[in-house]
Amino acid sequence: MLKAINEEYQGNGISRSTFKRMIIKAKELGIVTIYETERKNGSQTSNLYSFNRFPQSEPPKAEKLNHPKETNNLLKTNITKTTKRNEAPFELDHTFVSEKIPQTFVQLVKYFFSDAKTIEEYWHMVQIAAFRFECHQHTDDVLSIAIQSFKQLVRKLKSTKNVAKPIAFFFGILTNKLKELYLKQLPENGYESKPLRYLLGNGEVMYYDWMHWEE
Repeated sequence: MLKAINEEYQGNGISRSTFKRMIIKAKELGIVTIYETERKNGSQTSNLYSFNRFPQSEPPKAEKLNHPKETNNLLKTNITKTTKRNEAPFELDHTFVSEKIPQTFVQLVKYFFSDAKTIEEYWHMVQIAAFRFECHQHTDDVLSIAIQSFKQLVRKLKSTKNVAKPIAFFFGILTNKLKELYLKQLPENGYESKPLRYLLGNGEVMYYDWMHWEE
């Protein structure tokens, strides 16, 4: 075979050592099968090289098939961990409360509700109630009433378990106290309440004066 190659390419073929290395490599890969032949007297003669056919539908080896599977499992694990992190967000404590909220209020509420979001929600209720009764400019009075209202809520929580929504209960206490403060300031300001006008579904108009309402 080597002689024929060298003659074909005018002496520019491959060496015997290169040929042997390639044959050994091809045999290891299953490309070629080598059959040793012998003469009638038992002496060895030229080898027979048979090239093996590879089926087009032959599946890859098991070792290579397992690699994508391992990668998919790793990806699945990462997705599971990410989902768990999303389901349990990190909770910020009272040190992350907005600086706009008085520290006196924060220091009180943190002993019962330590996360920043809940503390800010309670103070938001204070702002709503104060604005409703036009007390938002009386910051000291509003803060004092807010603290009193929260302490009253705590006493209620300690004495009974019937408070379904503590923040709503707190808002109710706060509203009543700020209403009292608002009414005390009315004579000084000479304020006269104006009835509110409501249009009912049947077209009837009703006026409601919450300061002078009679049962």
